[in-house]
Amino acid sequence: MATVHQVIALASELSEEDRLVVVVAVAPKEAIDALARTWREEIDRRAACVRAGESKGRPADEVFERIGAKLSSR
Repeated sequence: MATVHQVIALASELSEEDRLVVVVAVAPKEAIDALARTWREEIDRRAACVRAGESKGRPADEVFERIGAKLSSR
């Protein structure tokens, strides 16, 4: 039997579409619904902060550069 780490390694080699098929096949519907609800709440919270002027956006190139630097330092 494959270990969890082996399954994750194999899944990471799949296309994004195939990974989604695997997730839908193995994840309980309740867990997917709860995750979707949590993300919706977070999106709504962030959008409200932006609309209220409590949060400022950053240019995408700055964000991607910062993420790239973090990933390359690993």
